[in-house]
Amino acid sequence: MLGFLMNRWVLGGLAGLVMLGFSFWKGYTYGKENVQEKWDAEKVVQEREMLAKANEAIEKERQLQAKADKIQKERIRESQIVNRRYNALVDSLRDRPEARQDSVPADSTNAVGCTGEGLAKPDAEFLAGYAADAAQLQAQYNACKAGYEALRNGPPKDSL
Repeated sequence: MLGFLMNRWVLGGLAGLVMLGFSFWKGYTYGKENVQEKWDAEKVVQEREMLAKANEAIEKERQLQAKADKIQKERIRESQIVNRRYNALVDSLRDRPEARQDSVPADSTNAVGCTGEGLAKPDAEFLAGYAADAAQLQAQYNACKAGYEALRNGPPKDSL
């Protein structure tokens, strides 16, 4: 049996197999390390890009929130103005009679326009409240429209 192992072709084949196995092992471990390094480097780049985009999104959100806060403050200010006007108008109606004293003239062609001067207190309060509600709705609509426009247009491009 030892004679068979002493054959130079068999020894050369065994040496070749050992070298082939060693080469495969060395290439496999080097390739694995090389691929891992490239993978890690790519992950670092991706994480940096993700962080930059997240910071950009946070800044954009801050700007949009600042616009929304400004719009909300404006709506509240307009609402307070409407409420003050309504309260002042209701206070001015305090001395009005509860019911209309004079009768409506049969010939109303001489009337130039209606100023509301002859309205009874409940009627005037109703109309004042109706006007205040309309003004409140207008303020809310303006705030909603401004908010929509702010979101649609986004933050200014030069601020990013």
